[in-house]
Formats: sequence, C-alpha cells, structure tokens
Amino acid sequence: MPRSKEDKKLFIDNLRAAAKELGETNPTIPSNLLDSFSPSNALMILLQKPSATQCAGFHAWKAAGRSVRKGAKGLAILVPLGAKEDSDTPIFSWRYVFDISDTQELTDSSPKLARELSLA
Repeated sequence: MPRSKEDKKLFIDNLRAAAKELGETNPTIPSNLLDSFSPSNALMILLQKPSATQCAGFHAWKAAGRSVRKGAKGLAILVPLGAKEDSDTPIFSWRYVFDISDTQELTDSSPKLARELSLA
C-alpha cells in the first residue's frame, strides 16, 4: 500500500503503464465493480487484484456481517474530496477496499471479539 509521496508517485506511474497495457487487451471489467466504483477505480482494483469481483471498505463489510481476514492487503482507490479554493484542481485521498475473497462471514463460531465488533 503506498504511503509516502514517492511510493504514491511510483504506484500511479505503474498504474498508468498497466492501464495502457491493459487497454490494448480490452479486458472485461466485472459489472459488480462498475456498479460500485468509477471506471478508473474499478481499473485500479483490477490492476492490483485481477481476480476481484466484489469490493467494499472495512466498515461496509462489517455492516454486511463479514470480517476482513487478518493480514489482508487493501486495494488502493482514489476518492475525490473536492477542489482547491483558488482553482479547479481536484483533491483526492487514498482509500482502501477489500475483495470479498479477503473476508469471511461472521457466524456463532467466529471469535467473540469479531462478533462484538460487527454489532458495534
């Protein structure tokens, strides 16, 4: 997951190169991703995890009765925050989502702490 400015720049450069390469092969983006995310974020998700089908944030999975598995790596997306006051330059923030394959359903046999967190 990109953290520093250099990591983020490298991440974006790699995404641009991969998107160009992917664009030449005309991939099919799963409709589940396009229903939930912008085309550019759906592409970012697929570039990081080609097998992704359904993605949501940590709290959305918790609300759906699923927990993110320990050690799962988030998939970076860009969320618009608005624009700078002086110009029309958009401001973006990094957010992380998880694929359904990185989650597990909370059941009565789930650890007590996980069940309690899902009810909070």
